[in-house]
Amino acid sequence: MRNYEIMFIVNPNTAEEEIDKINSQIEGIITSGGGKVGKIEKMGKRKLAYVVDKFMDGFYVLFVINANGTIVREIERRLRVMDPVIKYLTVLMDDDMKRLDKIKAHRQKRAARRGSGGGGAAGAASSSGGGVPGMGTGGVGVEEMEQEEQ
Repeated sequence: MRNYEIMFIVNPNTAEEEIDKINSQIEGIITSGGGKVGKIEKMGKRKLAYVVDKFMDGFYVLFVINANGTIVREIERRLRVMDPVIKYLTVLMDDDMKRLDKIKAHRQKRAARRGSGGGGAAGAASSSGGGVPGMGTGGVGVEEMEQEEQ
């Protein structure tokens, strides 16, 4: 099972009840296939960046799910044939979540090392980003972590 975000845009003239019906259909597909729904977020009516099917705005809905590829394919197939849905996007989140977890663990490890060390003026300069503009406290890039691991 992998983590996905599915966002779709519904015709702005669609009734709230019909949007809820679409959400329940998608939730049913996920649960019947053995997946789990992490979050359903109705983001509301927003202006689109460009005209889609002659619409300037749409109702955004976000699903965060844990499912396999066959469930996601079925959801995409259903969204494709639903008339009120004007656009959809599915994003695989596993790689991003792993990278964020790795960065968070690295920052915690560095904070623990700093906490046990002497500190002093040198420690204060390094924790503030060493005078580099744009680097907040503990700003660690992926490249720095990979170099440190080697």
